[in-house]
Amino acid sequence: DLLINIGFIRLGGSSLFSNGNGNFILSPGISEGKHLKYWFDVREANLAKIGSNAKAWVFLRIVPDLFALFAMERMQRHMNPKTQELRKNSGIVYGFHCVLDKSCNRIVVAAKNDRSATFDCELLNRAQAQGALIALSQT
Repeated sequence: DLLINIGFIRLGGSSLFSNGNGNFILSPGISEGKHLKYWFDVREANLAKIGSNAKAWVFLRIVPDLFALFAMERMQRHMNPKTQELRKNSGIVYGFHCVLDKSCNRIVVAAKNDRSATFDCELLNRAQAQGALIALSQT
């Protein structure tokens, strides 16, 4: 609802949103899964919709009430044949694990098949996320 409220439109049934000004946001929802780990996948099909010249970000919605926002290029550096999987129903996907460190308000994102391919960013509460999205939508 944060994305919709500031003018982004969901593209089909995917987790991809656009505001019509060339800004794209991939927004997977993630929650603690098996073995108490957080993870999400990025489908090649969504990357193809974005294209290579667009301004693109990833907005993680972390259940129940945290968020993370970062430039797509930070993640794309770790998307390569080593980190991709071919799935019957999804095509090519790139998997990522996340480790939340609430004590210092950070999230570490690591490519599923290459744990050396990591980066981190700030965890946001709802108000911080809304402010960051509004600022981003005005660029």
